[in-house]
Amino acid sequence: MKTPIPYSQLTVIGLALLATACSSSATQPKITAPTIPIAQYNGVALAPPRCEPGAPHAKAPAELAQFDFLIGDFTIEGQAWTAQGWRSSPTPPPPARWNGKYGLDGMAIYDEWFNVDPGLNLDTPRGVNVRFYDEKTSEWKMMWVHTGVGQVQDLRAEMRDGELTMWQEYPDRPDFLATFIREDKDHWHRISFAKDDEGNWTKTIKLAATRLPCAN
Repeated sequence: MKTPIPYSQLTVIGLALLATACSSSATQPKITAPTIPIAQYNGVALAPPRCEPGAPHAKAPAELAQFDFLIGDFTIEGQAWTAQGWRSSPTPPPPARWNGKYGLDGMAIYDEWFNVDPGLNLDTPRGVNVRFYDEKTSEWKMMWVHTGVGQVQDLRAEMRDGELTMWQEYPDRPDFLATFIREDKDHWHRISFAKDDEGNWTKTIKLAATRLPCAN
């Protein structure tokens, strides 16, 4: 792009040329940014995606990438485990929402949960997690607080048999376990487990995440 000529140096000829250029540019086709379809549920728009994810710190542990599938904004469908496999409700509830970004200057991951997409219910219960990897103990340490509970919970996670596995330290919750599975760059899911009467871990709920696209 040419450097603008200072006004004090413009001549009559220069002004004429400038006017001609402006007139010519006005006839050029307008370039518009690509539009992103607005996700909806029963005709009601979901909240727009948050598109400022931040970036990992240059000195962040390499293990930070284990949870980087959370970075972005995702609509969540809940499914229940049955004898026939994963099933959605015949009358599915409104989708939940889960979004994540880098925090603590890229040394941790912040992620927020909304029981119902806030575009559908602005007053829905919600929670926030702070996740960081402790290289001394080789595990994830997480603090979770939810408006419906009002108590900070201490969660941990580590890789077990190739799966990112999470449990709760405080308050003590020995019957809870969850695993996270990355499917592709736009999909992942979390599976919750509970112990049956014989003490075996059984699948209960899947939270299936689908990314909401950003224009950039």
